[in-house]
Amino acid sequence: MDLNKFVYGKRSLNEYVHHLNQNGASFQVHYWGVMPKHYDNLLHKHSFFEVCYVVDGEGTYIEENSSQPLHKSTLFLSRPEVLHQIKSKEGLFLLYVAFDLMESESSEEWIRIMEGAKQQEVVVLHHSDDIPTTLLWKSLLIQATMKEHSFFEEMLSSMAHSLILSIVENFVSPLNHSKQRMVPEGFSLLLTQA
Repeated sequence: MDLNKFVYGKRSLNEYVHHLNQNGASFQVHYWGVMPKHYDNLLHKHSFFEVCYVVDGEGTYIEENSSQPLHKSTLFLSRPEVLHQIKSKEGLFLLYVAFDLMESESSEEWIRIMEGAKQQEVVVLHHSDDIPTTLLWKSLLIQATMKEHSFFEEMLSSMAHSLILSIVENFVSPLNHSKQRMVPEGFSLLLTQA
């Protein structure tokens, strides 16, 4: 996919995808970004989550007293109210999205999940090029260039919500919530897998 399509897709997402509400989770999306050459920024923090994916380039992600290398195929999470900074001498090609949970429109379970996300220690995932999250992100950007399709806005909303859920799943410790699949007693594992 060429850079122009990434940029065009970002524009459509910023125009059409702001509020995502499905299955008890309501998210406010503050912005979608595509930046072909991101260099250094100042130490700062947000009141929301921001997730970045490194399409290409090398740099460093600094958060509080630790630093992590950034390179092609790295996915990283900036948590709310945590000081952080991105540095790169050559420039990073970044995709990014900023969002937070609208607690007044979300279930208690989702409020608990997102509180857990704020406490996570693992905020950088390397070798993320072929995981569902990044594949979905790229697909969403492609879909966002196809305004002439009949269900354009509905598909963007559904795909964007799936992307946010996938991001959360990547950075939250195994979720112990009520929708977890239960294996009924008396059934063998092999039968259940079949």
